[in-house]
Amino acid sequence: MNRRIKHVWTISIVAMTAIFAMQAYWLYNQYEYSSTVKAEELKQACTKALEEEKDIRIDKQEDGKDDSSYVRMQIVLKIDQSTKKTKEKDRQVKSTIRYTLPDTKKQLKVRNIDMTEGVELTSRYMASQEKRFDRNIFDSLLYAAEGIKTDSFRFVKTNRCMIKPAFSVSGGLSKTLHVRYSTNPLEMEAVEMTVHVPASHILMLMSRQLAASIALLIILGFCMMYQIKTIMIQRRINAIRHEFMKNMIYEMKQPPAKTADDATAIKIGSTLFFYELNELRHGNEKVIITSRQAELLRILADSPNKVVGREVLLKEVWGDDSYSNSMALNVQITYLRRALKSDAALSIEAIIRKGYVLKTMQNQ
Repeated sequence: MNRRIKHVWTISIVAMTAIFAMQAYWLYNQYEYSSTVKAEELKQACTKALEEEKDIRIDKQEDGKDDSSYVRMQIVLKIDQSTKKTKEKDRQVKSTIRYTLPDTKKQLKVRNIDMTEGVELTSRYMASQEKRFDRNIFDSLLYAAEGIKTDSFRFVKTNRCMIKPAFSVSGGLSKTLHVRYSTNPLEMEAVEMTVHVPASHILMLMSRQLAASIALLIILGFCMMYQIKTIMIQRRINAIRHEFMKNMIYEMKQPPAKTADDATAIKIGSTLFFYELNELRHGNEKVIITSRQAELLRILADSPNKVVGREVLLKEVWGDDSYSNSMALNVQITYLRRALKSDAALSIEAIIRKGYVLKTMQNQ
């Protein structure tokens, strides 16, 4: 294969590989972005489902419950009095809430929470006293919102009071959302569950686009291979045509051929070589060779059983030792061997990286 064709082929392969890599990298980034957006949607859906599940349990509480079963709260407010904030709505109000749980008379202290969060903690405690967190209700609410359910679920103990649910995402190509929610913050009870993050419809379409791009790259590769093969065949045809033209010009420049009576024969083994007639005779067999083949055989016959260098043959017959002429020399030597095959006493042998030798049995 020609060096230029190799370079073009290499550059084409590198370009197609780069296109595929860029397409795959773009698809991966789109997948990461789509998964992140979907995970955020699931977080909001889970938060809403958790609140609705808690409200359902609260609604099922028995009416007329004794006041002694209620949680008593003592609130200590801490209001930001900084003069830098002139607007009343900008002032931060934090409080320390002391909870007295029913029956056990256990007291808990939670610092730096606002009134809404304090009420939320009490609400979760009261809901959990009536009934524990119901996974079936949560799954039905989540399925109605997003069409998915939890993969794993368990009750755990926590070491801190969690007000808001905690979320984390793990996994490579398959994302999983981990949810940790405190069902009873005052008694450090929580639930852990996992939710599979599904691939979006847009991602499926992009996967099909990537598959189509791969198919197009394969088709492009086959087209390039066919084109390069066609170019190589055309180059060979041009080389053969060029060699044929050179042989024709060489034949036309030769002097008129002599008759058989005037020609002088060179005896090589058992074969008579008529150089002027481009003719070989072995017994009753007669073989006609080209003028260039006759010139090569004459040079080899002048030095039987001796190595004649390739450079000598090329410069004597073709005038230069170019690569194309070197290939033509190999072809002409092959034709000469066929012309001499009827004479077992003659053979043309190649000496690697040196040249050729005409071996004759009579002179050995």
